[in-house]
Amino acid sequence: MKKKAFIIVFLFLLSNYPLINAQPWVTVFEDRVKIGETIIVGDYKIDVTLEKNEMKPYAIIYEDEEIKKVVGQGNLTEIGNMRIVLGSYNAEYEEVFLALQYKPSLTKEISPKNGASFEVGDYALKVIKSGNESVLLSINGDEVEVKAKSVRVYDKLALEYTGDVLRVYLANIQVKREERKDYELYYPFKGLKVKAGDEVRIPITVYNNGNKELTLQLKILSKPLGWDVRVLDESGKYGVNEIALNAKASAVLTLFIKIPEDASGTKGIRFAVGEEIGEITLDVVKNAGIDVIIPMLGVETEAGQSVTFPIIIKNRGEEKAVKLEVTEKPAGWNAYFLMGNQRVKSFLLEGEQEITLFVEAPRNAELGEHKIGFSINGIEKNVSVFIYKTHKGEPAKIVVTAKDEEGNFVQGAKISTGNKTAFTDGYGRAKIELKPGEYKIFVEKEGYELVEKEVSVEDGEEKTLEITLTKLPYYFELEGSGDTVAIAAGSIGRYAVIIKNLGKEEDWYSLSAFDVPEGWSAEFYYAESPIRKITISPGESKEVALRIVPPYNAQPGEYNLIIAVKSSSGLEKRINLLVKLIGEYKFEMYPETPMVNIKAGREGIAYLSLENIGTAPITNIKFEVSAPQGWDVKVTPQVIPELGSLYFEGGVRRISGSENRLTVTIKVPETTPAGTYQITITGKGDQAQASTQITVRVTQSSNTAYIGILILVLTFGAVIWMMRRVGRR
Repeated sequence: MKKKAFIIVFLFLLSNYPLINAQPWVTVFEDRVKIGETIIVGDYKIDVTLEKNEMKPYAIIYEDEEIKKVVGQGNLTEIGNMRIVLGSYNAEYEEVFLALQYKPSLTKEISPKNGASFEVGDYALKVIKSGNESVLLSINGDEVEVKAKSVRVYDKLALEYTGDVLRVYLANIQVKREERKDYELYYPFKGLKVKAGDEVRIPITVYNNGNKELTLQLKILSKPLGWDVRVLDESGKYGVNEIALNAKASAVLTLFIKIPEDASGTKGIRFAVGEEIGEITLDVVKNAGIDVIIPMLGVETEAGQSVTFPIIIKNRGEEKAVKLEVTEKPAGWNAYFLMGNQRVKSFLLEGEQEITLFVEAPRNAELGEHKIGFSINGIEKNVSVFIYKTHKGEPAKIVVTAKDEEGNFVQGAKISTGNKTAFTDGYGRAKIELKPGEYKIFVEKEGYELVEKEVSVEDGEEKTLEITLTKLPYYFELEGSGDTVAIAAGSIGRYAVIIKNLGKEEDWYSLSAFDVPEGWSAEFYYAESPIRKITISPGESKEVALRIVPPYNAQPGEYNLIIAVKSSSGLEKRINLLVKLIGEYKFEMYPETPMVNIKAGREGIAYLSLENIGTAPITNIKFEVSAPQGWDVKVTPQVIPELGSLYFEGGVRRISGSENRLTVTIKVPETTPAGTYQITITGKGDQAQASTQITVRVTQSSNTAYIGILILVLTFGAVIWMMRRVGRR
């Protein structure tokens, strides 16, 4: 389906070119091509490659090793006798659909007669039937009908029939396909004009397109006698004879060439990176009074960026005037010379001077290599800028920063143009994406005057605008402490209202409350004094408290009321307030008898009462016991699902029932000494908790008492006996 869709687009593009009374075209290639493969058509070589950052395919067209055009995806490009279109791209297989058409040459022109035969190249043609409306041919055994005033394409033939004359065109061209290697070289210069004594440094980029690490040998295959030619690393400091590249990685090398002072004429240098052979031709001219040294001959950059080329000019004789001129640059580009920060066109030179060629690439610059030519006292030089990423067709961005007259950021300002809208953040910033062009930007916010600005943006450009908003004479903002206030039954609710005078003038404001429930009280206070009107200076704010008092018998629930503030200028703002009246959650526990007597080794029972003294039920009350170690204390029931309030609706007291009584069973160990002990019982509900204590007085049984007395008598007798015995001695 992708291929079919592409062919339809391709035919639509070609439909803009008339075929009658004009040179016809023949499709000579139509297939998917892998990234890195090369298609050779006559004198043209088409390298299919991939833009490294955007991952978009494009094709570079060479003629005699010189870049002629760079073709982007979806564009129809015509160069010489060839048309080229790049179609859909499959990232998984790294394939792009490529279609080529070639302009055939007129080979045969006849008045067709029935039975006539002739040959054109490898094709045998025979006229089967001829008429004014069409001619029927046999081509290599296939029947082909050509209608009058139309063109019919058969393989590499184009057949045009005027009604009485048949013209046969032949695309006598061979198309070769070279599969990609695992690696490729790129170096921007194939031929250079240099001066004797110059040092030339040419960047060479090696790309590993494969999925494995590569180790490549570096060699200088041929160089002029007496010349210093070496391969250095990217910094140009160290010699390199071998590189290792990870999969999908690249490396930049420097081909260093030192030209002898007495050199002249055309010289060639050949080098090898692995099995790839590179060749550079140098046209050496003798020194003409000044030397022009250009350390950087080619750079890569992104469209919309500026690049600089340092240029060193040496004067070998007396002081002389130096004239600078940019002779060649792409349309829409800007290039000029700088000395320090000053643009210059000429200057006096004595000794040596460094200047800078400053080049500005537009944001919509085409991908590929672009040449900048210039002349220094008639010495022609050129450098190149390779655009690896373009912003052509990308949306532009406008970043607006809004501030007030005091320089404070304005949050929530509305930024709009056309059908685009954005709002500033806490730093007063907002961003809008637009197509390249000219726009009117509107900045507005309540309390401020409207601001209008005109701005123009280019492809992919991000432009910053700083807007100052002027306050209106009378304007205020109203803020509340939330949209809900909770009040416990029987208490007073407080809600804070903040009035900010954002205007330029002092103003007064009246305060009102609407839809207050019947029987409720709602009044405004400032500094603990009731008010109905307040005056505020410009730039200041005051906090007013709304006191809300529900009646004692008001039922828990949700109530709505409205707060309205109106200025002297007539501007009114409101707050819709939700009042939640919540019940009081509180209960008590207390023993029915203050003390329980239990004999050691026996069980006793105590009773506790629970009473909800709040205004709302308490649910899911569970009990925890803290007792002396070894005691067994149980509470029955273990859980009370709900403990109702002591008050019915309307404040009528409810009588406690048996469901609010606890039975506490206490078993005292037999070895517990007589005495008084405390047991703490805590009830924990979902909304509240309470604790109480039971005092237990433990007594001993009579048998245990007798045994204790006997032990004391025996002990006392033993002491007296010991004293007498010791006294005799």
